[in-house]
Amino acid sequence: SPEADVVSRVQRDAAAARLLGERLFTGLGSFQEIQLADNIADAILVETAEGPPERELLRVLRPEGWSLSSTGRLVKPIPADTDVWSHPYHGPDNNPQSSDRRLRGRLTTQFLAEPLFSPMPEQTVVSGGRIFKAMGHIAHKANQNAWLNTLVCSNAYNGTILWQRKLPEGFMLHRNTMVATDDVLLMGDAESCKVIDAATGEVRHEITVGEDISDGPVWKWMAVKDNVLYALVGNPEVQVDTMRSIRRGLGHWPWDMWKGHDYKDPRTSFGFGRTLVAIDLKTNERLWHYRDDEFLDARGVCMNDDQIFCYSPERFLMSVSRQNGTLLWKNNSPQVLEAIGTNGPAQHYVTGYATTCYIKCNADYLFFAGPQRSTLVVASTNDGKLAWTYPHGNLQLVLREDGVYAAGPAITGVRLDYATGETLANLPTRRACTRATGCADSIFYRTTGGTVRVMTADASAEHIAPMRPPCQDGVIVAHGHAYWGPWMCGCQLSLYGHIALAPVGEGAVTSVEPAHWTASQYDVVQPLHADQADWTTYRADNARSDQAPAALPSKAELSWQTQVNAQQLLTAPVTAGNFVFVADRSGTITAFDLDGNARWTAQVPGAIYSAPSIAQDRLVVGAGDGCVHAFEATTGRPLWRYRVAPTTQRIPIYGKLVSRWPVAGG
Repeated sequence: SPEADVVSRVQRDAAAARLLGERLFTGLGSFQEIQLADNIADAILVETAEGPPERELLRVLRPEGWSLSSTGRLVKPIPADTDVWSHPYHGPDNNPQSSDRRLRGRLTTQFLAEPLFSPMPEQTVVSGGRIFKAMGHIAHKANQNAWLNTLVCSNAYNGTILWQRKLPEGFMLHRNTMVATDDVLLMGDAESCKVIDAATGEVRHEITVGEDISDGPVWKWMAVKDNVLYALVGNPEVQVDTMRSIRRGLGHWPWDMWKGHDYKDPRTSFGFGRTLVAIDLKTNERLWHYRDDEFLDARGVCMNDDQIFCYSPERFLMSVSRQNGTLLWKNNSPQVLEAIGTNGPAQHYVTGYATTCYIKCNADYLFFAGPQRSTLVVASTNDGKLAWTYPHGNLQLVLREDGVYAAGPAITGVRLDYATGETLANLPTRRACTRATGCADSIFYRTTGGTVRVMTADASAEHIAPMRPPCQDGVIVAHGHAYWGPWMCGCQLSLYGHIALAPVGEGAVTSVEPAHWTASQYDVVQPLHADQADWTTYRADNARSDQAPAALPSKAELSWQTQVNAQQLLTAPVTAGNFVFVADRSGTITAFDLDGNARWTAQVPGAIYSAPSIAQDRLVVGAGDGCVHAFEATTGRPLWRYRVAPTTQRIPIYGKLVSRWPVAGG
């Protein structure tokens, strides 16, 4: 609001209700500039006739968000140049390359949110403005226990958790049995495919397969195209055990051949089945099914526009028509099978997870690469005949128009020619097990201490130091944003949480609001009578010496104590004159006298993370709104404010609204 008294009144009332800085946030400023970053708000209610202009409302609203004012209801349209990430590897072809055209160029923070940590394994799909994260059965640290076997749905634009539900225990979820649409989430498990309402998390109905076509009820692999659900189904599998952790801390955990990860017996191994089925999602009618005598490995199943490709380890590679389930070809030639070789054990920090998918396709070729593979093998989609090989197989592939991008853990990555396998360019080396993914102008994967972003125009590498891609997801690109987290690895190499970046855009980041504000008579203040023995700033002085000249008594006893704010973390206190000053993350500053009585409180529109400082009879404090604020120390009267940040815009940071340029230090 542009009215200071209105803002102050709301701040006081919200602080009294313990809502300030937690569920309710304030800002003083013109209606011409809403103090939020782009694409943040779900809804905006405009009370006054002189509200924000339509262009400003549309800037702040997220796609499909709405505003309501005296002029009517306004809905922000979905941009035409964005993409979804509907399957765990983006699409049924298992190629983790987004077709989003909006995420490109320089990037900036969109949100940091919960969950902070995730157990393993983890799968993510994105559609309809929602991010769906399935978190599995292994907690390597105690901070992951709360999220074991949990499905979480978050807002894709501001990170807010919309709903969460428990997943059935015993089922290995690291497979392609999770598909998101704008309306529902399809989630296969050991009993059925749950059709979950995307908005509420409630199961609308379940899709099952009968004994007449399948060895069992278990869903092994799924894909959706043109409103048809395609699946590999079959026999019961090894049931995994939920593994809670008592390990405290953040870093490091032991790799192991966890239960079922050895894939010893196709009759009970994760993802092995013998029946392919197609189901009309509008009518739930079975359109066709195909059954083979041999077990098909779901890690070796993918689909393009016309064909479903399946691999039976060391037996054959085959293709089935997507339209009618007819077997198009089956190739069991020694040339192809010997080139593909046996499935390696994986389960090592260099190779990665045995449960990882190892096949991708486009219109012309099939690509075998991943933790289990010793050689990159490329075969024709027309007949399964061998096209070419590359001598390293533990590669993370991204298929782009200009070639096959292959990121390797112990070798230099390469860009390869589709037709010949010839090396077209070298890429930076990938580190360890993390998946590679792509957007319009770059590919992402892990480097030593963060994320490497390879700009495909010139093969240059940019380093995104604060975040490391999650092991099993990599960087997810959808809805014009790039997503990291929550943190699931043992390496202490990343910010923790669910993190999104957005494109910076072409315009300069500026504000119409003046950076400097002063009150009347801001230069006239009551004396505080501070002296050299006072503790006027964090750790005593600007040198952080932790020393004060005051003599301490030989015996000390508690004089008083008081609860300042039970919900918000406090700063360290400072003292001057006859006052003790403390602030908290709601943005509230409180001054106490030497008997513990609150003498005054004041609020600023941003979280306060570090202790105030006292100088020249003034209290000065930095806040999460990107400003430095000054108050008369004896009364709490506001004196002046200076905005250090280039704009008033704020973003969601772990449940608060904070400037991208917060004054978080002392």
